[in-house]
Amino acid sequence: MVNQRIRSLRKKRRLTQTMLADKVGVSAQVVSNWERQYTSPDLEDLSKIAHALHTTADYLLGLSDEMEDEMREIKQFLEDKGFDRSVIFDKQSWLKVQPEEINQIENYFKFLLQQNHPS
Repeated sequence: MVNQRIRSLRKKRRLTQTMLADKVGVSAQVVSNWERQYTSPDLEDLSKIAHALHTTADYLLGLSDEMEDEMREIKQFLEDKGFDRSVIFDKQSWLKVQPEEINQIENYFKFLLQQNHPS
């Protein structure tokens, strides 16, 4: 499964084997061997592949069907905009939020999106 997902995502991201190899720090032949299932990436390379393909190791390994690493992209977007990660991604604080509060947050976020991008 890893080989199929690497190949599929590489093509979806419009990367050649050489381009992916450069991002991961291996040769194009190594990428070719992974995709043909002659060899498998080690854990360090798997992490680099996931990062290069904007996915998760869980997806590559078949442990998840969520292709995109949306949380990483959201975190990066917020950091780029200067938001403090400790406020938004404080797990302990989120565990205390009640369902009705989550509903209010979701509704407010939808409202903000409509204000900025009316249909």
